[in-house]
Amino acid sequence: MIFKYIKAGWRNLKKSKFYTAINILGLSISIATAILILLWVQDEISFDRFHKDYKQIYNVHNIWKGGDKEQISNNTPGPVGFYAKDVPAIESSVRIAGEYSGVISLKDQKDVYSGLSIAYADSSFFRFFSFPLIQSSKPNVLTYLDEVTISETLQKKLFNGQDAIGKTLLLRKTPFLVTGVFQDMPQNSSLRYDAIFPMAYLAKSFTENGGNGVWKTIDEDLGNYYFDTYLKLRPETDPEQAIAQINNRFIQARDGNTNTTFKLGSFADKHLIAPDGNKSALRMVQIFAVVALLLLFIGAINYVNLSTARAMDRAKEVSIRKIVGASRQQLFFQFMAETFLTFTLATFVAAIWVGLSFSAYNSISGKSMVFDIHNSALWILIGSALLLTVLLSSIYPAIQLSSFKPISALKGRSSKPKNSIFRKGLVVFQYTTSIILIICTLVIQKQMKYIREFNLGYDTSYIFTVPLNEGSIENKSTVETKLAADPAIVSYSINGLYDPMSYGNSTGDIDWPNRPKDYALIVGRATIDKNFIPLMGMKFVEGGNIKGTPADSSSYIINETLAKQMGLKKPYLGAQMSLHEVPGTVVGVVKDFNFNNLKTPIGPMVFWTHRFAGTLYVKTTALNAQKAIEKVKAIYDSYPSEQPFEYTFLDSKFDQLYKSDLRTGLLFNIFASIAIFVSSLGLLALATNSAQTKVKEIGIRKVLGASIAQIVKLLGREFVVLLGIAILIAGPLAWYFSNEWLANFSFKTELSLWIFLVGASIALLIAGITIGYQAIRAAKVNVIDSLRDE
Repeated sequence: MIFKYIKAGWRNLKKSKFYTAINILGLSISIATAILILLWVQDEISFDRFHKDYKQIYNVHNIWKGGDKEQISNNTPGPVGFYAKDVPAIESSVRIAGEYSGVISLKDQKDVYSGLSIAYADSSFFRFFSFPLIQSSKPNVLTYLDEVTISETLQKKLFNGQDAIGKTLLLRKTPFLVTGVFQDMPQNSSLRYDAIFPMAYLAKSFTENGGNGVWKTIDEDLGNYYFDTYLKLRPETDPEQAIAQINNRFIQARDGNTNTTFKLGSFADKHLIAPDGNKSALRMVQIFAVVALLLLFIGAINYVNLSTARAMDRAKEVSIRKIVGASRQQLFFQFMAETFLTFTLATFVAAIWVGLSFSAYNSISGKSMVFDIHNSALWILIGSALLLTVLLSSIYPAIQLSSFKPISALKGRSSKPKNSIFRKGLVVFQYTTSIILIICTLVIQKQMKYIREFNLGYDTSYIFTVPLNEGSIENKSTVETKLAADPAIVSYSINGLYDPMSYGNSTGDIDWPNRPKDYALIVGRATIDKNFIPLMGMKFVEGGNIKGTPADSSSYIINETLAKQMGLKKPYLGAQMSLHEVPGTVVGVVKDFNFNNLKTPIGPMVFWTHRFAGTLYVKTTALNAQKAIEKVKAIYDSYPSEQPFEYTFLDSKFDQLYKSDLRTGLLFNIFASIAIFVSSLGLLALATNSAQTKVKEIGIRKVLGASIAQIVKLLGREFVVLLGIAILIAGPLAWYFSNEWLANFSFKTELSLWIFLVGASIALLIAGITIGYQAIRAAKVNVIDSLRDE
C-alpha cells in the first residue's frame, strides 16, 4: 500500500515538473542552509563545555566601582586564587597568566618560533581542566620551576614529531625541561595555548625583581590585576556565598581601603557573554538560530502555499478518485506520501549542497567545523526542526486537498477555495520576514562600515609596530639616532603601548589630592616618549607634550575621561597626582581616544615616562614603507636576540580586532540573501500559478481591449496589497531587533529612516521583478491559446 502511494506520488511530481523543481530547490536550499547555520550555532554554544565539570567551573571577575562608574574585567590579583584554597565550598582553583607574544627556541637558539600563545599556570591546571596529556614524565606536571608542557603541534614544530619528553627548550634564554605533551586545545575552547610554564617560575621572577612595593610575592600582591582565576565549586554550592568569603578576605587584606569586589561568571558562558554583561555574541547566536528556523519555515510555507494554490488544478483529480471509491483517509495518505517524497528528494539535494559548500563555509566563518554523523545533539536538533517542518507543510495541504466535494468540483464550483485567507497570511509572513532580514542586513552593513571608518582619536595610516628585543632597548639612543637619519622614516616612537587597539595594562595604584576616601580608579597606564603623541596625531584639549628631558619623570599626560573621573576642573594644568607612589604634575590632557574594542566605553588613561618601554612605532609613507621596514629590520638584527623580527601595521591590527564581527556580519548577509531568494522562489511559483488559473480571464480581457499594463496590474494587485501589509508589520519589528543588536556597541551608527525606506524598496523591487515577469509573460500569451478549452 505504501509503495502504491509513493508510486502515485512520483507520477504526480513528474507531471508537474516546474512546480516540483521549485519545491525541491526551495526546500533543499532551506534545509542545507539551516544545517550549516545550526552547525555554526552548535559550535558557538559548545565552547568550553567539553570539560568534565564545566557546570561547576566559574571565572572570577573583578568589579571596580568609583562614584557612578563601574568597570568589570576578567583580571584579578594573585591572592584571589590563593585565598580560594581556604574556602570549603571551593573544590579547587587555578590561576593563569598569559603572555602577549611568546618566543620559544631550542638550546642552540637556531630554531626560533615566535607569536606563540604561552601561559603560566598553577600546578593544578591539568587536573582542573579536561585537556588530555598525551605524554608526561610524572603524575603531576608544572610543579617545578624549570619544567614546561607543550602542545602536540608545538612538539612537531620543535622536535619534528619525535619524543619531546626530557628535552630542553628556551624561553628568553632560560632553559626548561619538557615534562608533558598535551593534545592540541580544541577550537571551541576559550583557553588555547601552545605551551604552559609553571606559575612557580613567574612567582620566583616577580620576587627577584623586587615585587610590587610592600608586596614581595604574587600571593601577596594586591595591586597587579594580572591573572585569570578559575574556581571549581563543590556540587550544590551557592556561587555568591563562595565568592563572598574571598571578598571578605580581600577587603581585610586592603584594610577596608578598596573599591574592588569580585563576582563569579559561569565558565560555560565565557565565550558568549563578556564580564561586563555584554551579550552581543550571544545575541548573534540567537539571531542565527532564528534565521535557521525562519529558513525552514519559509521553505515549508512555499510548499504549503503552492499546494493550496494549486488546489484548483487538482480538484477534478481528487473528485474522480472519490467517485471511484477512494476514501478521504486514502487521499490524505496519498498527499502525505507525495509530501514525504518531495522532502526526501529535497533532503538528498540538501546533503549535496552541504557537501559542496562546506569547505568555503569553514573558510568564511573562520572555523574548522566537521559534519560528524555521530553528533547526536546535532541530529536531534536538525531532526526535530525537519520533522516539525514536514508536519506543518504536509498535514494542512493533505487535509485541504482531500476535502473537495466531488460534484461541486466537477461542476467547477471550487474556484474560490476557503484557504485563501490562510494562504495570504503565509505570504504576508514571508514578505515580513524578508523585509526584516533586508533591513537588518542594511543595519549590520552600516554598523560594520561605521566601525571601519570610525575616528579612533589617532592616526593609523602607514604606521607599523615592532616589539623590540633586549639589545635594541639597551642601546635605545643608538637605535633612535639610526631611525632619525633614515629618510624613509617620517617619525618614530619607543613606548610601552604594545597594542593601541586592545590595551589591557591597568592599575588601581593612583592617587591625587582631595580624593574621597572611598573613591578609587582603575586606569590604563602606558610609558611614552616625546614623539608618541605627535606621531599618532592625538589632539590636546589643554596643555602640551612632554619635553624629552629628565624633568619628564614627574610629568603626567592624561585623557579627558581620567580628568573627569578625578573630578578636575579647568584649567587642568598643574594638577597634582601620583602613579605607583611617584608624585608628579599633569602637563597635558589629550582628547579621548579608543584603546580598546568599540564595544567598550573609553576608559581613563595616563601616560608617563617612568618605567620600561619596549615597542617601536614607525610612521612612513606608501612609497617608502618597504624601505622603512628593511631599515628597521637591519637595526633590529644588529642586536642578537632569540626573538625574530616581526612588524604589524596598525590598519591590519584593526582588521584583526574586528575580524570575528566582520565574518559574522558577512555570514548573516549570505544567510539573509538565501532566505530572500527562497521567498522569491515561492512568489515566482505563486505568480505562475495565479497566471495559469486566470488564463481564460486574461484572454477575454485582452479581446475586450485590455493592455499588457492592465493585465499586469490585475495579476500583481493582490501581491502588492499583501506586501504593503507586510511593510507595516516589518518596520517596527526590524527597528526593535536592530536597536537591540546595536545596544551592545558603545559606539554605534544611527537608525535612520532611509534604511527602512530602502529595505521596503528592495522588497518591492524583488517582488516586482518576480511577479512582474510572470504577469508580463501571461499577458503576452496568444489570445487563441488562452481561450482554447481543454
